[in-house]
Amino acid sequence: MNKLKFLLLAVGMVSIVSCSKVLDQQPQASLSPETAFSTRTGVEAGLLGIYDGFQSGDHYGLAIWIYADLYADNLSHTGTFPTFAQIANKQLLADNTNIGNMWNRIYNTINRANTVIVQAEKLNDPAFNKIAAIGEARALRAIAYFDLLRFFGGTTGGYGKPGGVGVPLFTLPTLSPSDGAPKARATEADIYTQILADLDFAILNVPATAATGRLTRNAVTAMRARVQLYREQWADAETMATTVISQFAAQPNGGLIAGVDYANLWLSKNIRPESIWELQYFADDGNSGAFYYYPGANGGRNEITSSSSLALAHEAGDLRRGINVTVAAPGIPANKTRKFSRTAGDDNIILIRLAELYLIRAEARARKTPSDIAGAQADLNVIRTRAGLRATTAATTADLILAIQQERRIELAHEGHRWFDLRRYNNYSALGISESFRSLWPIPQREVLTSGGIIAQNSGY
Repeated sequence: MNKLKFLLLAVGMVSIVSCSKVLDQQPQASLSPETAFSTRTGVEAGLLGIYDGFQSGDHYGLAIWIYADLYADNLSHTGTFPTFAQIANKQLLADNTNIGNMWNRIYNTINRANTVIVQAEKLNDPAFNKIAAIGEARALRAIAYFDLLRFFGGTTGGYGKPGGVGVPLFTLPTLSPSDGAPKARATEADIYTQILADLDFAILNVPATAATGRLTRNAVTAMRARVQLYREQWADAETMATTVISQFAAQPNGGLIAGVDYANLWLSKNIRPESIWELQYFADDGNSGAFYYYPGANGGRNEITSSSSLALAHEAGDLRRGINVTVAAPGIPANKTRKFSRTAGDDNIILIRLAELYLIRAEARARKTPSDIAGAQADLNVIRTRAGLRATTAATTADLILAIQQERRIELAHEGHRWFDLRRYNNYSALGISESFRSLWPIPQREVLTSGGIIAQNSGY
């Protein structure tokens, strides 16, 4: 997907002075949304622009998954960036530029989605399925807000708890200075209400199949399962996960790629049905994943590496170990990951896959009332069997939850889940974090200052 650049705000006219004559001309470098999105092709280009926002290095091109695993215990910092050192040391400052860039990029993407949603509604082209386009944009907006909430919102006890804080909520495009006026933070509950409304609309209107890299109904349903897991809505998380799993459960390995081919999920691309949604990258439109992992001799900068803790967390015989923590080989440095291996930047990034849904359903079944012990064991064993491990011995709710936490760490390593899981389990003290306020990341200092205090900082920063 080629990078698309949009300047959506046209302010006034351009004045050009030539000798003694002033000519008023319509700006050529920028278009108003009414002009840019007045046709089906314009709105479709706008949709691609939302995906382009997700591809950014300040969103899924690097930030989301690296920061979440680096702030936890799956990655170690081996480079020189002081902003990364803050993350690795769990000592974030509110003026951390990487965090500020991530915040701004996600809100920029949200604004792209808001613009598409509003302008698509105005179209009356019989050749254009505007409801599907709006559904796609709303789903992308929901995922972006969920990402903000995971880092900056909730409570020190996790997500979906009483009194949880949210982030500023914008559902209309910012097209003028007044539109961009600072907004106080909504509550966590308000953000979830918007997220679920967007996902529900999308589930009804996004098509079952789509071009490679685009959201499908299964992808949106899977994302809703993830959201409901965070909210501890066990029954709905189970239902959403089952909606997708049931389509593939009769296939070998429950629809998962064989364990001996596990690395091919990333060394190849778009392996169906396990890969439900992945962002597409190319050498001329790449991400920085492998570049940040690999050392200079392999074309990278060696900023991060798999932690010794992650290596030790694998059971003997686990087929995933060599993918999560590499052993040195020709062209492959030690202690990296095979999930990112192309320093040219053309690794795809899988945002959600079928294995995660089995783990979501396993946890939902174990934690709902009454617990479905046998169902949770069966789902957990789909993952363990594929990894070459024996069936779980966990037979109580408490033991199953611990086993699922462990399995999530190994199965989803290097995919940006570990920190959020530790927050969900209220277990971040295992990382040595003794100051509970550090479970919520600081709102970027610039946002707080330029808002004149309208945007409240998270306590403790």
